[in-house]
Order: sequence, then C-alpha cells, then structure tokens
Amino acid sequence: MSNGGLLIDAELTVDLAGTTLRLHTEDDTLYVEAPDFAALRELRATTDSDAVASLRALGVEGPLAVATPVLVRVRGVPVARYDPSLGGGWLADRLGIDPFRVDLAGVLQAAIRRR
Repeated sequence: MSNGGLLIDAELTVDLAGTTLRLHTEDDTLYVEAPDFAALRELRATTDSDAVASLRALGVEGPLAVATPVLVRVRGVPVARYDPSLGGGWLADRLGIDPFRVDLAGVLQAAIRRR
C-alpha cells in the first residue's frame, strides 16, 4: 500500500442468514466472493443492524474508511468494483450502491452462470 496506511492480509468467512461470503486480500485489493446475488443483498441488509444503529446513535456515521480497491465477485465473475480515487458512476448511484462501480456485463454473466 503506497499511502502508508494499515495493510491487512486476511482471509475471512462471513456467515450471514442462509449464506456465506468469503473475503480475502491479494496485493492491494480486497476481494468479496459471493455465491449469488442474494448473499450480497443479505450483506447489504446488515447496514440496518442493531450494531450499526448503535454506532450511528453515538455519532459514528462511517466506522471504517476503506482506502484500498475492492472487487466484488458473484460466482467468480466481477460484478462491482470500488476504487477510492473514483466515484461510483451513474448506475451505482441509481442502484444505491455508490461508491461501487457496477460491471453490467459481469452482472449479466454471473446471473446466467451456474456453479
């Protein structure tokens, strides 16, 4: 990481209701691996959790600032990217997932791919 921030090399498994996500790092990129789009919806639903509500009540709006690129894959196909130096783009804004950039071709490919 060139900005002198904290570099974490990790491999995590996140268990959500009925699904599991895998997070891992390679070089300076965080990868979020989801088995399907339902898993991403479940992850997004955690932003309305009691823990997040408690942090917001304390005045903490953003408990974690991510300064590294993030690549989101569904069924092994890249569907969204986050680059801290870029905005999310018009599609991400309309879908409510800004600052991520949506890869529409990847979304379509992941939607038809079976594992």
